[in-house]
Amino acid sequence: MTFHHFSNNQFMPLVISSVILIASIMFFNFGRIRTSLVLLFLGTAGLGFFIANLDHFLILWDEQYHALVAKNLSVNPFKPTLYSNPIIDYNYTDWTGNHVWLHKQPLFLWQIALSLKLFGYNALAVRLPSIILHAIAVLLIYRIGKISANERTGFYGALFFAVAYYPLELIAGRYSTDHNDISFLFYVTASFWAWFEYQNSKKLYFLVLTGLFSGCAVLVKWLVGLLIYPIWFFTLGVNDKRNWFRIKSYKPIVISLLITIIIFLPWQLYILFNFPIEANYEFAFNTRHFFEPLENHGGNVWFHFQAIKHLYGSGGAVPYILLIGLFLYIRSMSSNIYRLTIISAIIIIYAFYSVAATKMISFCIIVSPFVFLGLGSLIDFITVYLSSKVKYPKFQYIIRLLFLILICFFLLNPSKIQKNHTDWKPKDNSKRLTEMREMEFIDKLTAILGNENYVVFNVKTSLNGHIPVMFFTDYIAYEFIPTEEQIADIQSKNYKIAVVDSGNLPDYIKSKKEIIKIKM
Repeated sequence: MTFHHFSNNQFMPLVISSVILIASIMFFNFGRIRTSLVLLFLGTAGLGFFIANLDHFLILWDEQYHALVAKNLSVNPFKPTLYSNPIIDYNYTDWTGNHVWLHKQPLFLWQIALSLKLFGYNALAVRLPSIILHAIAVLLIYRIGKISANERTGFYGALFFAVAYYPLELIAGRYSTDHNDISFLFYVTASFWAWFEYQNSKKLYFLVLTGLFSGCAVLVKWLVGLLIYPIWFFTLGVNDKRNWFRIKSYKPIVISLLITIIIFLPWQLYILFNFPIEANYEFAFNTRHFFEPLENHGGNVWFHFQAIKHLYGSGGAVPYILLIGLFLYIRSMSSNIYRLTIISAIIIIYAFYSVAATKMISFCIIVSPFVFLGLGSLIDFITVYLSSKVKYPKFQYIIRLLFLILICFFLLNPSKIQKNHTDWKPKDNSKRLTEMREMEFIDKLTAILGNENYVVFNVKTSLNGHIPVMFFTDYIAYEFIPTEEQIADIQSKNYKIAVVDSGNLPDYIKSKKEIIKIKM
C-alpha cells in the first residue's frame, strides 16, 4: 500500500502523527504513562488534522448545512438561520431552504461558529472543534478503561479509538451527520467518564460534571443524551437491592439531573418563546423519528447490527472479534456496577435505535468507546500471551509494539481514506471531482461579482450547490431560475441579480442587460 496519491502537504501530518502515536506506545510500554498520554492526545489531534485538511471544500449533505448555519450563528449566536436574509418566500418546515433553522440542537453549531469567528470561514475551521473533541475523548476513554478494568485496556482502547476510520471520517464531514455525531459521542462519553470517576472517588465535582456533560449531550442531539441516568438507576441496587427503595440513594442522581436540566432547558424555552412555530414543528418532527422512517432513512430491525461493518470494519470476523473483546473486558472489570453499566449502555442503545423507525449508520456510535475498550482488552490478552512465549524482555516490547502498530494500521484503513480524499479512483469518487469544480466556480463567482449585494440563481454546480456558495461568499444563492415577479421584487429591494447560464435561461432573463449571466 503506497500513499503517492496524497500530496506532500496532505501526507506530512499523517507521518508526524503516526510517529507521535508510535512514541506514545513506546513510552507506555516503558511505564511513562503521563508522557504517553500527552503524546496520545497530540497524535490523535494530528490524525484529526490530517483527515480534516484533505479536502478544502464542504461535504454534501450535512456538513454544508451545518457550516452555513454556524456561519450565521457567528454573527447572531441566538438566532440559528439557514438563509439569514430570506429574500424570497420559504417553507419553514423545509430544513434545506428555510430561515430560522432549529433542525438540530445548537451546541455543536456554536462550537463551529466560535471556530469560524476565530479562524475564518473555511472548511478546516468548520472541522476544528471535532478534531479537538475527538482528541480529548481518547483521554476519557483511557480513564474509563483504567477505572473499570486496568491501565493497559484503557490505553489500548483509547489508542484504537484514536486511529479508527469511521470517527475520523466524521471529523472530515464524510458521513452524516458528521460534527453533530462527533460532538454527541464526545459529550455522552464525557458523561460516562465523569460518572465512572464519581463512582471511583465519590467526589462532588464529578457529580456536577456528569450533569454538565449530559446536559451538553442533550444540547447536541436531544434526549438520548440522558443515557447515563437510566443506567445509573439500574446500578443502584447491584450491591444492595434495598437502595432502590431508599430515598437518600437517589440524592446524587437528582443533583446531577437538575444540573443537566439547567443546562439544556433554557434553550428549549427560549426557542419556544421566540420561534414558536418552528420550535413546535421541530419538537414534533423529532418525535416522529421514532415512529416513521423520515427522509428515506429506514431499515429493518437488523440495520444497526449490519452497520457494524461500517463502524468497525467490513471483515466477516469483525463482529465476533468485537464480541470476544467485550466478553473479556466485562470479565476483567473490578466491579459488578461497571459490568452492568457497560452491558446496559450497549443493550439500551442498540435496542432503542433498532426499534426506532428512522435509522442512520452513525446512531449507535456513542457506545463505540466501550467496543474499542473491549478490543483493547482482547489485544491486551493476546499481547500478554505472546509475551509469555518470548524469553527476552526487549523482544517482548518489540512484539507488543509491532502488533499494536499492525492493529492500528488496519483500523485506520488508509486505502479507503485515500480513495475518499484523492483522485486515486475517480470513478468511485465522482462527488469529489464535482465538489472541486464547485470551489472553482465559487472563486470565479467572486471574481465576477465582487463585494456587491447579489442574489445568484440557478446554482447547480452540484446537488445543493447554492449552500456552499452562501458559506464561502456573502451572496444569497438559490438553485432555481427566478420568475419575473421574483426578479422585480428583488430589484425593488436594491439587490443585484446574477444567474448561472447553463443554456436553459428564459427570454425574460436573457433580455435584461442588468442581470449578470455567468457561463459555467
